[in-house]
Amino acid sequence: MRKSLDILFGITSILAAVFLVMIALLILSQSIGRLVGLVIPDANDLAGFCLAAGTFLALGPALRHGAHIRVLLVINQLHGTARRIMEGGTLLLAVFFAGYFTWWMGILSQESFSYGDASAGVLAFPLWIPQSAMTFGLAMLTLALIEGLIDTLLGRPTVFADRETSDMTE
Repeated sequence: MRKSLDILFGITSILAAVFLVMIALLILSQSIGRLVGLVIPDANDLAGFCLAAGTFLALGPALRHGAHIRVLLVINQLHGTARRIMEGGTLLLAVFFAGYFTWWMGILSQESFSYGDASAGVLAFPLWIPQSAMTFGLAMLTLALIEGLIDTLLGRPTVFADRETSDMTE
């Protein structure tokens, strides 16, 4: 199962990177366009949509790689069952909130699709596209948190605990 999750989160990381590259290409084309008198319509809006998609898509993979900031001041003082209870409780709460945000972002994406919501710019870009990327990114974060919760409940070290360093988390 872990191998399948590694593949899924690897694909999600690649998608996040693609959106970040698209931001660079949009801004670069806009800058070069100004030099030659060419206007790139709604490049700023599209770059903003790519930023939202890239940021949200990176949430789950970043958690699994230990890149999220975790406050270990209290957790490091606990050992054994007390630590597992504290980790389990915080992960359960995080799963709840991430799942809640995923659900409502999914509803927003679906409503934007059914109503035909579009950006106000020249291109009238459909809003459900970046919202769907955000929903998928939140779902990946929720999945990563569920994986961590299951590992904690089974007494195994979480993937992100194995990969985080004390320099990044203190």
